[in-house]
Amino acid sequence: MTRINLLPWRDELRKQRQEQFIIGVACSAVAAVAILFAVQMYLDGRIAEQQDKKRIVIAKTAELNLITAKIKDIQAKNLILQNKRAAIQALQKSRPEIVHFVDEIAKVTPEGVFLTQLKQTDNEVILNGKTQSNARVSAFMRNVEASHWLVDPVLNVIKGTNKNSQLSDFTLYTKQWKSKAEDEDM
Repeated sequence: MTRINLLPWRDELRKQRQEQFIIGVACSAVAAVAILFAVQMYLDGRIAEQQDKKRIVIAKTAELNLITAKIKDIQAKNLILQNKRAAIQALQKSRPEIVHFVDEIAKVTPEGVFLTQLKQTDNEVILNGKTQSNARVSAFMRNVEASHWLVDPVLNVIKGTNKNSQLSDFTLYTKQWKSKAEDEDM
């Protein structure tokens, strides 16, 4: 019988398949590395794009914060100016009042009553003075009640200074009248 040695042929076939397998594995590895590299490049591109967008958003936010600070500064200055304007308007409206007020004080003060001090805060008025008699203070209070510019007189104190002087000290509290239209405007 003839003997045929098939081992070398099988060895060659095995080597050929092994080479094909190694080439396939190498190609798969190269393809996997190429795919991973492509995915990495894509993700790096997306990250760079997002970072650019983030930088733009941060820059716009800083710009808006600056604009907001300027707006708040302008609003504060506007409020200060409005308060000053309101104060000036109030002073302009009350400018003739002082003339009427002083004129009215002179009109309602009877003979024998001498004012030594006049103090006004807002619409409250404190009148300190000297009088020759209590009846003159009563006349002073009636004149204040009848006055258009002074209202609600309240006598606080009448006291004699000493026996040699015939003058007594008094303190009278009253209010300056203001029209309701003026109060509403202010």
